[in-house]
Amino acid sequence: MLLQVIRATYVVLACTALAFEFVPWTREAFVKYGKTRAAAATAQEDCEHIPRSPVARAVQWFSMQTVPKNLFWHFYALGAAICMMLMLDLGIWIADPTETRHHQQTLSAPSGTLKPVLRLLAQCDNSTSVASPHITAVLLLGMYGVHVVLRLKEALYDQPATSARMHIGQYGVGIVYYIVTPFAAVVDGLSSPGWISPSIWLAAAGFALYIYASVHQWRCHHILYRLRRRSLLKGSGYAIPAGDLFEYVVCPHFLCEILVYVAIWTASGFQATTLLWTIGWTTINLGITARETRKWYVETLGTRFPNKRRALVPFIF
Repeated sequence: MLLQVIRATYVVLACTALAFEFVPWTREAFVKYGKTRAAAATAQEDCEHIPRSPVARAVQWFSMQTVPKNLFWHFYALGAAICMMLMLDLGIWIADPTETRHHQQTLSAPSGTLKPVLRLLAQCDNSTSVASPHITAVLLLGMYGVHVVLRLKEALYDQPATSARMHIGQYGVGIVYYIVTPFAAVVDGLSSPGWISPSIWLAAAGFALYIYASVHQWRCHHILYRLRRRSLLKGSGYAIPAGDLFEYVVCPHFLCEILVYVAIWTASGFQATTLLWTIGWTTINLGITARETRKWYVETLGTRFPNKRRALVPFIF
């Protein structure tokens, strides 16, 4: 049941994002954020076309509720905390499967330990759970944990603070996503028949892609940070990012984010099937944002924008 809940969460998020993207008013009010988000006055003007019923006024009010985009660090902190708890839980499970199985079935846990996985399995359906998860599950969580910790460090110490905002609904989506995703990385390996050791070649390919994507995401983020600091100091507008993968796409850091999840899935030997739902949602979500970002650059910079530069996937999209 836990697996179905996780997959259904991604499907609901993806369908909602696509539906909102194809309706101009909801796209403006709920989808766009940061520099692509229209001013509040514009969104309010769009709302004037809605009949002034109590429901319409409530929708208009909700559409105006935003939070600072700088709060992205909340997502990464939450994801890192859950990831560490799961790693501790799975480590204890692997070290002592017999005793852990007893606590799983009785919904009890030794004093001072955290048992989120065992409790979730027991509350859902522990009849098909494995006796002990494969060590691959811990390795995948380690890869994911390093990723979110790096993002947390960037959000807290590297990224310049700005006045950019996002809709509170997007904040809620981020919270849900970073709660669910650590579980998505390992949930397939917690039910019978469990996982086997992945091919050494697949594991190596996954780690190589993970390092490639992480390094280039770091480089692209810092290109953006330098440009933003420069514009804040000089009071100038947005400049066109250049260098690294920016020569091919507008949002290479988004592309690298997707590749990180593809890498984790590959390192599992393609056994972490639920990560395909993660990859699907991430691609849809970041694809929408990349499309809006490219559109904003074209409208704002005009002929100065290199038209051959795609939004997310080089030469394609």
